[in-house]
Amino acid sequence: MSTHGAVFARIRVGWTFRSNTGFTALGIQRDENATNINGVLFRIKHEMMNGFDRREVGYDRVEINRDCLELIPPNSSDKSEGDVVADSHQVLLDIQPGEKIWVYVPQDSFCAEANEDHPILQSYVDTVLQGCLAWGGTQMAADLVASTSNWSPYFLNDTPSSRRPWLFRKEYETIDRILRQNPATHYADRRHPEEFATAYLIKMMRGSWSVPRRNSMFTGRDSELKQIHAALTSQSVHQAISGGITKLEIAGMGGVGKSQIVIEYCYRYFPSYYGLVIWLGAQSAESIAAGYRQLMADTTGMDVNEKDTDEVVAEVKARLFRSKIPWLLVFDNLEDKDHSLLEKFVPNGGKGHVLVTTRLLNADNVNFGDQTMILGCFNPTESVELLCRAAGKQNISSEDQLSAANELAECVGHLPLAVGIAAAYMKRCDVDCVEYLVRYKNSGIQLGHEAVSSSLSLSLEAIKAESPVAWEALRLLCWL
Repeated sequence: MSTHGAVFARIRVGWTFRSNTGFTALGIQRDENATNINGVLFRIKHEMMNGFDRREVGYDRVEINRDCLELIPPNSSDKSEGDVVADSHQVLLDIQPGEKIWVYVPQDSFCAEANEDHPILQSYVDTVLQGCLAWGGTQMAADLVASTSNWSPYFLNDTPSSRRPWLFRKEYETIDRILRQNPATHYADRRHPEEFATAYLIKMMRGSWSVPRRNSMFTGRDSELKQIHAALTSQSVHQAISGGITKLEIAGMGGVGKSQIVIEYCYRYFPSYYGLVIWLGAQSAESIAAGYRQLMADTTGMDVNEKDTDEVVAEVKARLFRSKIPWLLVFDNLEDKDHSLLEKFVPNGGKGHVLVTTRLLNADNVNFGDQTMILGCFNPTESVELLCRAAGKQNISSEDQLSAANELAECVGHLPLAVGIAAAYMKRCDVDCVEYLVRYKNSGIQLGHEAVSSSLSLSLEAIKAESPVAWEALRLLCWL
């Protein structure tokens, strides 16, 4: 990926993009009367554009004319002594006739200045100015600050250990000096988190809390993920009128991948859609309450030891009800048959969605009604794709092995858990799919829920051969 410093004409930059995640970012607009702004031009392959489009939620990709662009000759910037500039030996970028120049412009619905709920963040400012310092030195950073409009007193110093910037902020002295020298930046109004909360009464939680690690081998389910999002967002229109909370239940038998698809949903739509995601183990009222207590301790610093559970639950519900950012509550593995637990832990209103995973298939569920999605097993294509990805290409490379993969997927009923166990065994024991299928058939169990037992038994035998102590520990754990 080649890059080059550039000056953009007739374009204005300012703090005008209001993010769903609760802060104000930079946005650019065409303006015939605007002064020039500086930046960096990146040359990328055309097939990468879709990825950028998905990332830049709330922005439209707009082509700009070449007469709006002036490339900065290498080493022509007025740099201060000691500045380290990236790619200082580059030659002037040669823009080919067929190449296009794109910028991302905020959509009108996202355009607004900073306020108490969407402040300018120091961490974002640091990222932008660190890039300027790397590419064009102090002068480029100072020019960008001077040409940026809509600075605001709603300026939050959200960096880690904000009172000790030398611990985490790169080049903080240079950045703070540039901000301090320009009164328009409202540097004097910048506040540490506790000061900002006191000044503007912000009592909202943001971020992703307790969501399990994303599965790098997650496969397929694209249509189901779209169905989940469509169901939640389409319900929101009705719920906004009625004042209720949008809920959706993901139901299915064990091993079908209910939790995995919800984990993937969380990562795909945070932070592009949700500003806050909370994951709770929902096996019992006690586990949910413990999750709420830990949530408040982690995100607000509340001393939960001095409060009873009802107080903590009420505080979480109140904050969610008042929150102005979209949030998602996940109740994983709910075992409450009539879902009465949710009445205690979900607020009666607010800008949020609730996702539930459960093995309980109850057609008479009056709380959710038809707001239930039954998750089935993989289709054949997804099963084989997971086997190929997780087992390693060397174990499923030939036509015979691919044929065995299809047969194995049929044998385990396309149950994602069984497919995953089989793939893990093949990779760990360096066994190709043909050999694994032979061993699987010799185990004597081939269909239904027993497919997991059959796949698991092969893995347990491998553990026993490699580490008898580990196998004995697992055997003893079965009695607990």
